[in-house]
Amino acid sequence: MPRLHGVRERRHQPVWDTLVRSTGSPTPAVGPSTRLFGNANVGQLDRTNLQVPGQLASDQTYVILALRAWLYFDGTNHRDLYLQTVSQLYFTLTLGDKPQFVAPCWYFPAGGGIAGFDAADSVLNNGDPSQTAILKLARPIIIPVRQNISVNAEFFAVGTTNVLDLINGAATDDQMVIMYLIDGLQTRDAQ
Repeated sequence: MPRLHGVRERRHQPVWDTLVRSTGSPTPAVGPSTRLFGNANVGQLDRTNLQVPGQLASDQTYVILALRAWLYFDGTNHRDLYLQTVSQLYFTLTLGDKPQFVAPCWYFPAGGGIAGFDAADSVLNNGDPSQTAILKLARPIIIPVRQNISVNAEFFAVGTTNVLDLINGAATDDQMVIMYLIDGLQTRDAQ
């Protein structure tokens, strides 16, 4: 469909990338520092909805209003995976070559997920599964046209406890998802 000249549309659309999506040990293994929103996951919607590595497609712009981290763990080590990940994982959002926001994972509640209890165990989450329980920025962060976007995910051990040992040596029944979401308003050409 052709583009309508001079007409832009604004829509609420999160942009995400995935650090881990695995049952059992991830392949390749997760390192102490991983850059998200690059080449690795483009073209795999379950991992990212970015169409171009490291930037928005075409002449899109974006107003970041919130940041989120989605964690999902199930299986033998799910409790330890939740607790250690939120205390050891840090995210750095960078636009161009300038860091814009740095904080530990627990600072980025997901604002969604499953809540409740079952007979066997409790259900854990990164924050309350409520749309209001997200990190809303005090001031929006603007992503201009053709600006590089990256998020660095870094793990820092607490003493001798390193969650990467659990992630990379996961039991075969451990299910793991770690995603980073940029949430806000996307402006793009109307078609």
